[in-house]
Amino acid sequence: MRGAAGPLDRGGWAEFSGHKLLLLSAVLGLTTSMNAVMIYSLGSFIGPLNTEFSWDRGSISLAVSVLTFGVFLFGPIVGRLCDKYGAARVGALSLLGYGLAVIAMTMLVTNLYSFWLAYFFIAMLGVGSTPIVLVRPITAAFDKRRGLALGIALTGAGLAGFWVPNVVTEVSAAFGWRAGYWTIGSLAMLAAPIVWFGFGPAERRAIAAASTAGPKTGLSLAEARKTKAFWFATILSVSMALGVGGMIVHLIPMFQDLGADAKAAAQLASVIGVASSIGRLTIGLCLDRFAAPAVSVTVLALGMAGIAILGLGDLSFGIVAVALIGLLLGAELDLLAYMTSRLFGQRAFGAIYGWFYSMYSLGFGLSPFLIGRSRDMFGSYDYALGGSIICLLFAIISVFGLRFRKGMFEVIA
Repeated sequence: MRGAAGPLDRGGWAEFSGHKLLLLSAVLGLTTSMNAVMIYSLGSFIGPLNTEFSWDRGSISLAVSVLTFGVFLFGPIVGRLCDKYGAARVGALSLLGYGLAVIAMTMLVTNLYSFWLAYFFIAMLGVGSTPIVLVRPITAAFDKRRGLALGIALTGAGLAGFWVPNVVTEVSAAFGWRAGYWTIGSLAMLAAPIVWFGFGPAERRAIAAASTAGPKTGLSLAEARKTKAFWFATILSVSMALGVGGMIVHLIPMFQDLGADAKAAAQLASVIGVASSIGRLTIGLCLDRFAAPAVSVTVLALGMAGIAILGLGDLSFGIVAVALIGLLLGAELDLLAYMTSRLFGQRAFGAIYGWFYSMYSLGFGLSPFLIGRSRDMFGSYDYALGGSIICLLFAIISVFGLRFRKGMFEVIA
């Protein structure tokens, strides 16, 4: 099975006419999604938590590893639930549940172990608010403009990289770190009804269309696992996440090590959100127009360049480095979702994408912990930056393992 990413044509733009509410709801849901909010916020909490509890950076960063391990465990399950019950129901309940859990955490955390346990329960409740669920209606509603539609929807997650560190830093400085968690938890709960009502009409239309069009085309999860492409895509998912995941959490303390104060470091780090949003839109357009492997290799190389520039240790180049890393971050989930839908179809999209996203989350969770430990052991981030570049190099190699003809992905059994 293979998907075409042909040239832009006028007819494809009609796909947007009936799905504006769907796209807006997806953007708002993803900008308050559990993974985006909890990961982008932790860098702003590291300082206050260290001050109050004397926890070191590596131990605090392990919360992201715990969070993403929870996504790894529950992601495939939630993907199947989404295939069965729909994204509106699963996504809205997940936003509500994890928002309540975040608020409850501030009243229950007394030591490092309870902090880690709280992040695990937040992951369990919030995994349904991640792209595993919230991009499902997008891939079903769009075909010719699927890349751009995914880019627009996932811009929400990129915007979280801009507003979350700034809002959390300001609120925590004014009212304490607990107020920072209350803020992000409340915003997640406010997004729940938006997803519920915004996704509903599109899902009902999709169900009606499916009843007349017959069964969905594509592979089951079991069939997909028998292909080489599935396992190369798994390697790609893990390698990308290991390469860039820890950068997000450690950008603020990294810039503070270079002499920036907390506010300036947060402002520099927030550029990653703007860059990733721009990257998502740009990558979406490119996926609809150019060969997916070429797009993948290009953005991975740009991310490597950004990490290398960060390694120079010069704050004056910080914004350039963060922008390049942000472009890669903006492309990763778009590439995985697009690749899943084109390679394996819609039949078991939730389950298959849930697997790739879970593997991505596993790498994303390990990366901050490993980088934090490296910083604590060696007194700088130099070795961690080198390791991140190597991981992205493996990601580039895995792209070439996805066999393609005339520049298009295709499954090779």
